Amino acid sequence: MPKYLQVIKNTFQDYLVYRLNFILWRFRSFVLFLTLVFFWQAVFGQKESLLGYSREGMLTYVVGITFLRQVVLGSRTADFGGTIRSGDLTNLLLRPISVAKFWFSKDLVDKFLNIIFTTLEIGVVVYLLKIPIYLPQQLITYLWFGIICVIAMFLYFYFSFLFGTIAFWTDQIWAPRWLFMVIFLEFLSGGFFPLDVLPPIFVKVLSFTPFPYMIYFPMKIWLEQVVMLEILRVLTVTIFWTLLTYLAFDRVWKKGIRSYEAYGR
Repeated sequence: MPKYLQVIKNTFQDYLVYRLNFILWRFRSFVLFLTLVFFWQAVFGQKESLLGYSREGMLTYVVGITFLRQVVLGSRTADFGGTIRSGDLTNLLLRPISVAKFWFSKDLVDKFLNIIFTTLEIGVVVYLLKIPIYLPQQLITYLWFGIICVIAMFLYFYFSFLFGTIAFWTDQIWAPRWLFMVIFLEFLSGGFFPLDVLPPIFVKVLSFTPFPYMIYFPMKIWLEQVVMLEILRVLTVTIFWTLLTYLAFDRVWKKGIRSYEAYGR
């Protein structure tokens, strides 16, 4: 455990050294948040309900996805592929640590800082623009929301890790990752708008994939738009995809290590 605490400490120090990178990332997230707020305010206009959502419900969804982007989709594993291609993975393999736990320790720091700054940004925008926020009426909703978010966090962690392992076999890692993980995955997870504003068949098909369980379904639970039976289904499916993704990563990781040539620096 002390060795991972040291990883956490070193990661904090990295953020202090490379402050500009963190500021630019926060700026990007903040601009996206404001863009979605202004977009949906313009779409609703004078209407109080649209596409099956009230103004309060839709703006709450926008605030919620801004937060979940940092908790669930915020991950340092985006750098994992680069570590393989540069040869820096060798340094980790030579240490008495788990590579997955090493990256998860770095993730904890990233999520901690992002949550703090995101909460401040959301608070300022909500206060200045007087955005109506829906708060669950039942205490159990907060519990279910928290549980699903934690599992979704691990789901994305291993999914991102799995995607990073393609660097064992190809140099082309950044473009595919940006296209799939940043655009494709965020869109299908409900990271820009609620998926149920699209045709029902689209949501039905997506429910068989892991993507909507990262953002869309957690927000539906927060908005109390799903019954208990549906919550249990979401919980079961999210756990299933998390375990499946972990097993897939473990298998691909072992294959990748056998073909790892450690070239680079």
